[in-house]
Amino acid sequence: MSPFCFSFQTDTRHKRHFHRAGTLLLFIGLAGLLFVGMFSGCSCREKEDPPRTPPAAPPQESKETYLVFYAPVKTVDRAGNPLRGMLPIATRSPNAFDKPLAQGKPTDADGLSSIRFALTEKIALRAWDPQLFFFPNNFFDVLPGSGNAKDPLVVVMVEAGTLEAVLILPDGTPAAGENVGLMMFHPVHGPWWPAEAESNEKGEVVFPNLPPGSFILRLKVESGATLETPEQYIAPGENTHMGVLYLKAPQSSSF
Repeated sequence: MSPFCFSFQTDTRHKRHFHRAGTLLLFIGLAGLLFVGMFSGCSCREKEDPPRTPPAAPPQESKETYLVFYAPVKTVDRAGNPLRGMLPIATRSPNAFDKPLAQGKPTDADGLSSIRFALTEKIALRAWDPQLFFFPNNFFDVLPGSGNAKDPLVVVMVEAGTLEAVLILPDGTPAAGENVGLMMFHPVHGPWWPAEAESNEKGEVVFPNLPPGSFILRLKVESGATLETPEQYIAPGENTHMGVLYLKAPQSSSF
């Protein structure tokens, strides 16, 4: 037998054995890689969530935020009958000098309306007749922090009064054809209502559409003479005649 043939056979056997061994090693290697890959792809630690952005803080209310007050309002006459066309108003003082801070719609046939206003200070709530046939007999002080009114706030309106007088100048003659100024002072609330009228040739003067009640009256004619009366009652819906009033010479103090 040729040695080459033997060697060939011997080499063939070794090659087959090596091939089998290589195949086994390759299989084991692939299995190991698969095993490692399975465990490397599965982590035993729980994944951590990404950090979350904290929620934004709620906006703080402005220091200028104020309370809004709301109230239904009902206007009636002295007999309790509803009055149409009256205006609910809110002012700092209940006199005739403060411009309304807020105003409601005219009252309806049932005397009902409402008003809404910012309540940052003490407010006087009342009603107003644009035609000056009626004046409020009461008002409501509304203080900061007051809750909304549920029931209507009833404002009693009384008929306007009329004041008449005959004015005599310091020299004893009638204050004829003079422009006469009148200031009414409330005994508690101070200056309350201004008015003016023209006197006739006899010195007679008439002030219509005045708020009724008790007031101190201060009069001054255009030529300068003045007079301050004691507390005088002006009746609602009537003419109040003060008779003859003797004016005094003008003083250095202003009217």
